[in-house]
Amino acid sequence: LYKPNNNLVQCVDQLCAGVHLTSDHHCDTPDDQCDYEVEYADHGSSLGVLVRDYVPLQFTNGSVIHPKIAFG
Repeated sequence: LYKPNNNLVQCVDQLCAGVHLTSDHHCDTPDDQCDYEVEYADHGSSLGVLVRDYVPLQFTNGSVIHPKIAFG
């Protein structure tokens, strides 16, 4: 299981605003976590909290990069 370690995306972050398609996105406080809910074309859905973290990716030549990505 993934356990966030002080890397929650805050509600006021532009990334959080980007996952809310409506203009009624608001934050009670700037430090609130970014909650999201998405419905897919097949009517499946996902809801949760956005986080940012480094994810190691290894290339076939053996080199490794650690891009910071956001996911929920």
